[in-house]
Amino acid sequence: MFKSYYQHYHSLSPQEVYEGLLSYGMFSDNLPSFLQSVDFFAWCKVQKQDTFQKTETIPVYYESIRNINIPRIITIPNPIAYRNLCFNLKNNWNDILLHFQTYTGNQDWKVSRIHIRKTKENKKILVLGKYDTLKVINRQIDKEQLFDMGFSDYREDDDPLLKFKIGARFQAHADISNCFGSIYTHSLTWAIAGKANAKVKANRKKKNWYNDLDSLLMNTNNGETHGILIGAHAYNLVSEIILVVIDYQLAEKNYKFIRHIDDYICLTESYEKAEKFLADLSNELRKFGLILNGKKVSIEGLPSTRNSSWIVDISNHPVSLVDYLNYNLMVNYLDFLLSLLKKNNDDATILNYGIKVITGKRASNNAVEYLINTVHHLVIIYPYLVGLLENQLFERYKVNASTIKNISVNLLRYGTKRNNYELVAYSIYFSLKYDFEFDINSSLLEKVGNLDDCLTLLLAYLYDKKKYGARSKAVKQHKIIAEHLYNNNEDDYWLYYYEVLPANILKNYWSKMKKDKISFLKQVFNN
Repeated sequence: MFKSYYQHYHSLSPQEVYEGLLSYGMFSDNLPSFLQSVDFFAWCKVQKQDTFQKTETIPVYYESIRNINIPRIITIPNPIAYRNLCFNLKNNWNDILLHFQTYTGNQDWKVSRIHIRKTKENKKILVLGKYDTLKVINRQIDKEQLFDMGFSDYREDDDPLLKFKIGARFQAHADISNCFGSIYTHSLTWAIAGKANAKVKANRKKKNWYNDLDSLLMNTNNGETHGILIGAHAYNLVSEIILVVIDYQLAEKNYKFIRHIDDYICLTESYEKAEKFLADLSNELRKFGLILNGKKVSIEGLPSTRNSSWIVDISNHPVSLVDYLNYNLMVNYLDFLLSLLKKNNDDATILNYGIKVITGKRASNNAVEYLINTVHHLVIIYPYLVGLLENQLFERYKVNASTIKNISVNLLRYGTKRNNYELVAYSIYFSLKYDFEFDINSSLLEKVGNLDDCLTLLLAYLYDKKKYGARSKAVKQHKIIAEHLYNNNEDDYWLYYYEVLPANILKNYWSKMKKDKISFLKQVFNN
């Protein structure tokens, strides 16, 4: 049965929101899967309020390669600052619900297609993925994750675009330029209280939840007012507080449109109305300091295919009709994907999507070997594919440790040569998970320490500790570096220095957490 946007939010209690965002939503899916915040959430529940200092903090930064081989900065917020943000959202959940009810009540369909919801499989409360393009393909559900990058439930979700196309002649498409990075934290108060009211000096100083929310957001991002972080799940919820107000104004003008986070599609009867939608959208965005991405604005004549043309091409390939892939069919299909890639500006999403299509099918040993070797070759060229390796190849085909080591050695070699933090991080992560050592004549710190990346340093520490022992010279060197970073307030390395240093060197809440044996590492990586 169709559920409205507001009904999805209303089904969650304040406590479920708090647990979902803090216990399962602190770490992005784009990180190697060795981190957790379940223990930290449990610790927070039994602490006194004065433990949670409200100060400006700096997040950890991590470069994740996008489908077009350009890095995107993913962040891990300071845990106390992030807890304070989530706690505010919990305590004011009823006011947030009222805001969402007010600004989605004029919708006969769900404009925002990616939103908080109660999911059936696990404790996820936020789902990411374009309903019309990212199908659920051979997915392995991680019970400890919140984000599901291709989730949809057609029993609860309407499909408005199909209805909108009846009588329509044109389709307008646009997205917001650098959406999260452009959000002005003060604009949250504009969205909630109204811009004129919020900008009154006396009102800016009032003690209310949305002014507090503004301050708490700034505290997670070094006091910055421009831009909210990308990675932790609470920021998706915060962005919706603003974006639903823009949706409301456009819905009042009777446009037939939907939004996927920052991506808009509108169906119109005429080209002129499509132009008018884009102009009105641009105008509403400007009210909140946001602008359209000029490179991704288009108006397309109808009819058009439901999905991107390359998705249609993949769906129509003969491989979709077979349950078993022999060597020749595998070669033919992967060659086909590479030809599509070259026709579509080297968009590695095509490879990611196309490979997921086949990894659920049975295949001959030769076909699997060819697939693994091909992906091994491609991941060096398109690092975006590194996220495929673990679940889609290593786990699904039970790849042996020697093959995984061979791939990881090349990831490490190429990553260190090109300063690609993500490939290096994954290579070390694989060595820890699949229990093999690199054939190098030094500690891993000496090999990768010059990369100056928090997650890489942390993984190198875990590797060196496992290989050489907790009292080794290599681990002592990690402690020297971690203490230097800590003493110099280089808090964008907080995850590294917190996990490496003992409680007697740390101070304040760091020391208290360490004494209470709180770790952000999954148990299997924390031996």
